[in-house]
Amino acid sequence: MNTPLKILKNCFLFTSITLLAGCAIVHQEEEVPLKSQQKYNPNFQVKLNQYQQSNFKQVEATFFTQQPKELVFRVLSNIEQTSQWLQRLDSLEVLTVYNNHQYLLRTVINSPWPFKNRELITCVDTFFEEDNTTINIYSCSERVESDEVNLRLSQLESSWKITKISDSLVEVNYKAWLDPAGIVPAFIFNSELIDGTKADFIKLQAIINDASLDQYSY
Repeated sequence: MNTPLKILKNCFLFTSITLLAGCAIVHQEEEVPLKSQQKYNPNFQVKLNQYQQSNFKQVEATFFTQQPKELVFRVLSNIEQTSQWLQRLDSLEVLTVYNNHQYLLRTVINSPWPFKNRELITCVDTFFEEDNTTINIYSCSERVESDEVNLRLSQLESSWKITKISDSLVEVNYKAWLDPAGIVPAFIFNSELIDGTKADFIKLQAIINDASLDQYSY
């Protein structure tokens, strides 16, 4: 499937930054009460998985929407909306576009004092199929020189999968793991990861459910 380069330059920039939910939201108050999550999103699930031998868990989130797969992709491609559902976003930048399916990102997340801001340099590979769109994200830290201002995270792996279940149902599945580096204890990171992911994805799902294809020019 051929996808315009315009889409791919913008698509899934948030995939890198959502990885930082655990270390970015420590001691941060939630704007959406999590006790309402069950009522608002009856098909919303977030869980932690063991990742290899790491003390830091992998987060996995799944939700369903009646919006079409193509619209879900366009919402996720709109980086101007990212700050509406992901807190502490400092900056997003496409550094290099390799081809219609691969590009290089730089993401910076504001971290609460006394932690340094976190920076990720990631490669994003996107695969389009008739009923699935899959995005694999992994560290490409060695491709960009680091600085002393931010703390570079070099161990990470995540993926998104948008699957058409039927004409009226789409599943969105997200998996992510990273080592937050610095002095973030694993037990704090893991305990905050579920609540932070829930809060962000409740907002994301609401944006998707309110969107329409008429909003997008591509």
